Amino acid sequence: MSHEYDEAYAVYSETRRRAIKPHKCSACKETISPGHTYHVIAIIFEGVESLKRCERCQKIHEHLRTLAPGEMWPDERLNCGEEYSEHWGREPPEHIAALAFVLPGEKLL
Repeated sequence: MSHEYDEAYAVYSETRRRAIKPHKCSACKETISPGHTYHVIAIIFEGVESLKRCERCQKIHEHLRTLAPGEMWPDERLNCGEEYSEHWGREPPEHIAALAFVLPGEKLL
């Protein structure tokens, strides 16, 4: 879920946008349909990288950032190969666990 925080990005920018064409979420690989909002993340750290996250994956990423601020940072694609309960020693909060069942395009609470 997260990586140890040892170096900061030179640039980290998140911009919320509304899709005018289909995009693919860099985390869950689901299609972001026209009309739906998503986040563009621009990173400069040993090179330049840009990725897109759907609202669901963005909410998960934002939650993970609160768990160990200044010590851990979530994988940008939420692709770390670890389970929440194994990594953090507890089950995720209900509102975060419920995101696993939200279908693309459904309104998030």
